[in-house]
Amino acid sequence: MSLSVQFLGMTLKNPVIVAAGPWSCDAAAIQKSIDAGAAAVVTETITLEASTRVCPRLYQHGGSLFNTMLYSTIDLEQWEQEIKRIDKRDSILICSVWGATESETAYIAKKVERLGADAIELSISAPIGTRSTRFGRFQEQIGGYVRAVVEAVDLPVMVKLSYDASANVPFVNAVEEAGAQAISAIDSLKGLAGVDIEHGTPLMPTCGGYSGANLRPVSLATTATLAQLTRCEICGIGGIESYEHVLEYVMLGANAVQLASTVLLSGYERIAQIVSDLRAWTDSHNTTLAAQHGRALQKLIPFEDIPAQQLTCAFQSPCPRTDCGLCAASCLGGGIRLDGDGRYTANPDDCTGCGLCAARCPEQRIRLTWR
Repeated sequence: MSLSVQFLGMTLKNPVIVAAGPWSCDAAAIQKSIDAGAAAVVTETITLEASTRVCPRLYQHGGSLFNTMLYSTIDLEQWEQEIKRIDKRDSILICSVWGATESETAYIAKKVERLGADAIELSISAPIGTRSTRFGRFQEQIGGYVRAVVEAVDLPVMVKLSYDASANVPFVNAVEEAGAQAISAIDSLKGLAGVDIEHGTPLMPTCGGYSGANLRPVSLATTATLAQLTRCEICGIGGIESYEHVLEYVMLGANAVQLASTVLLSGYERIAQIVSDLRAWTDSHNTTLAAQHGRALQKLIPFEDIPAQQLTCAFQSPCPRTDCGLCAASCLGGGIRLDGDGRYTANPDDCTGCGLCAARCPEQRIRLTWR
């Protein structure tokens, strides 16, 4: 089955885009993503002047990834040479841009358009630096900022939003009304890796961008919210590490997705693996991504509409394990307890039907049933 999708007024060969970041810091890095099969690559955010390269700037702690990077360490003049060296083949080049003012950002966008960009991603948020607060405090400015870029170029414009901005209805409406064709979300969150408690020292010198697998539930919810809120196309970002994750975003309304931390942690070959696995899944299910688009979204309902059900836990088969106990440890009301033989059993009278025991059982022996 073809994996092609319609996005930003173009046909992408698959929905996998590589996000702005150190993995797209120059022509050589971008070429690796293209060679691995990415349908599009977003450059690291291009500005007039290069950002300072701090060392160290990447941290991993407890399965999470943190960074203290703002934007590209290559200035606009050098990016002119980098873009010329990229062999796009059948992929799309999206240039991420940022400027201190509307006119400066529009100038950069126009410049990269002349150099061969196929689309613009307007980077208006970042967990650190001046972009982290500007539009959160001055929401009324966002419309003019986006409009300045839209009117400066003859390219589709995508706006990258933070979690907070994505949940702000007037903000999202302003982005759409200003002419943005798509929204990419979410940007990394503000985070701190932790503290060395023996020395009273933070594990990072400053707060940084927090990304990786732990962001996926937050971003999935954001994708679903945006899909119901705006007519803009949606590019989901956050914790995508496999073809299953791509499908989750698509089924919740995303038109495309962006890979970020997984490229850094697993290499460019992860791109090829995800695309290959995605094609195998669509082939085995005799379906297309268009047919799966929004499939799960229509099954989401407001909290107020969830029907009240009187359920209780029950073991589908006796549990022989005495070395586990996750179910009992998770039960605050005594709905699961040890019997006289040291076996875990259900006690329906004390079960409130929360479902955590069933979710945690490693052998899926527990289910919720009607009282």
